[in-house]
Amino acid sequence: MPVSDETVRLAVENLGGIDAADVTLADGVSVLTGRNATNRTSLLRALGAALGGSTGALKADADRGSVTLSLGGDSYTRTFERDGETVRVGGDPYTDRSTLVDQYCSLLADNPARRAVAGADAEALRSFIMAPVDTDDLESRIRRTRRAVESLREDRAAAERTLDRRPRLERRLADHREALADVRAELDEVRAAIDGFETDREAAERAEAVVDDLTAARETYERVSDRLETQRDALASLREEREDVCAALSDLSAPDVDHEPLEAEIERLQRRERDLETTISSLLSIVEFNERLTGEGELPGLNDAVADGATGTVECWTCGTTVEPAAIEDRLDDLRAVVDEKRAERNEVRSTLQSRRADLEDRREVAQRRETLEAELDDIEAEIADREATAEELATRADELESRIEALETAAEEWEHLRESDILATYRRRSELEYERGQLEEQIESVEAELARVDEAAERREDIEGRLDERESELERLRTRIESLGRSAVETFNDHMETVRSKLGYENVERVWIERTATDAAESEFALHVVRSTAEGTVYEDTIDHLSESERETIGLVVALAGYLVHGVHETVPVMLLDSLEAIDAERIADLLAYFADFADHLAVALLPEDAQALPDEYERIEMRDTSA
Repeated sequence: MPVSDETVRLAVENLGGIDAADVTLADGVSVLTGRNATNRTSLLRALGAALGGSTGALKADADRGSVTLSLGGDSYTRTFERDGETVRVGGDPYTDRSTLVDQYCSLLADNPARRAVAGADAEALRSFIMAPVDTDDLESRIRRTRRAVESLREDRAAAERTLDRRPRLERRLADHREALADVRAELDEVRAAIDGFETDREAAERAEAVVDDLTAARETYERVSDRLETQRDALASLREEREDVCAALSDLSAPDVDHEPLEAEIERLQRRERDLETTISSLLSIVEFNERLTGEGELPGLNDAVADGATGTVECWTCGTTVEPAAIEDRLDDLRAVVDEKRAERNEVRSTLQSRRADLEDRREVAQRRETLEAELDDIEAEIADREATAEELATRADELESRIEALETAAEEWEHLRESDILATYRRRSELEYERGQLEEQIESVEAELARVDEAAERREDIEGRLDERESELERLRTRIESLGRSAVETFNDHMETVRSKLGYENVERVWIERTATDAAESEFALHVVRSTAEGTVYEDTIDHLSESERETIGLVVALAGYLVHGVHETVPVMLLDSLEAIDAERIADLLAYFADFADHLAVALLPEDAQALPDEYERIEMRDTSA
């Protein structure tokens, strides 16, 4: 048993039927004993309010009320103040998660788990088990994480495309370095030749000036041409990318923003599936009932008819007519056939339902993909427009430079007396080689920079891989969180239910268990099954409606205990409250409390005096009296 070595002190004023009360509960089990109308339940409800639940109620004839809980050296309060026809609730309770307290700590008569089992309400059972899970928030986080995964995958693909350029860049770098070595060698030869000229220096200087102007114009032209080529290459790449995006858009199915008809069909199919399940269950009950009677010789009138040597006809217990036993068997065969038909229809509905759900998810994914592609297409179009304008300006500039180069070449031709000399050609070659050297050095620097970016891309890809693994793992965790919680809740309940059933010794109840059916990422359905046995040992499945009140109450309490453990409430709220156990006999109450006490530091239970007598002496007893005026 968890033991906190801490007492719980509770001071109550004007709540429920209590004027004033001051109670101390030791660790372990505390039993509030007393006859009816002694405010045992009012005290438990006040304690639930101090814990953070919604169970407290202001006394009808009071304007103000409060409850103070002292636990672990700290105090927690809840205040109630009447304001006209409403009551304002304030204070600082033990926890602000009221759902946890109401659902899993306050196991009073109106506890949702107890009501769900008592009413055989599968939807209420599902709501109780999954109450702390915010499915809307979870679906939103799944969508955000999925988009992050897609973005990281695109980044990884871009990094890999950059890495694929390494071999080509390394070949270019080697070629450029080899060409640069050749240019430098020839440039040294040309410079040596110029130094050996003994012609007129003035003519040489004029020739050099013409060549320098021509070289400068060509260098400018080359730079403009390079920029123009870069823009055209980028435009070609962007146009290809635009074609790819347009093709991807055209491959998407037609947009369908109206999902309501499909959602309505899914809801209709879900209702039909539930209706078929109910019909199948009802028909199976009839078939199994009749199978037991006919199979065990309990068919009304049949044994007497055989003993008297009669013709073997019997009176039907449903319609009163006289029929042969074989006719009843025929009717059972007909019912079995109907069950098979309903099962087949149910399976078909399930298949259609699964298909429709997949269609809805596909449509949502297509809509998201279309939105992404359209935004990408807009960005591409804008960049194409900018680059086309830049390319047009560069083309105009290149045309102007070509005209200037032609004019300078014509001017150079006018140096008639230099035509027979190698001076001009030598100077021109020197300028060409110097320009070519500069171009090669720039190209080498550019390729080296690109290779550095390739190295960065390798590091970036490694980083992306790590973040992608985290995001994909997170996405998987989000997708399986509800399924894991549902599966854990079912396993926990089934384990504890089997133990409690064995301890409490309910006759002819062979097994009670919850079956979980996952419908999609954020939905699950839970069905509670009961298996009984006859005195002769025949085992059959029954319904909750046929259980005794004591059995239903016990099952409801175990469902609540499973929620208390699965959602970790026992780690945050160490107090559990029980009330309205009159339907369970005293001996079983004692066994049930001993079992529950293993999971809560403080277990407060309200009992009648005769039920409390069956409990161990070690449990603290608090005798309750009427504390109202």
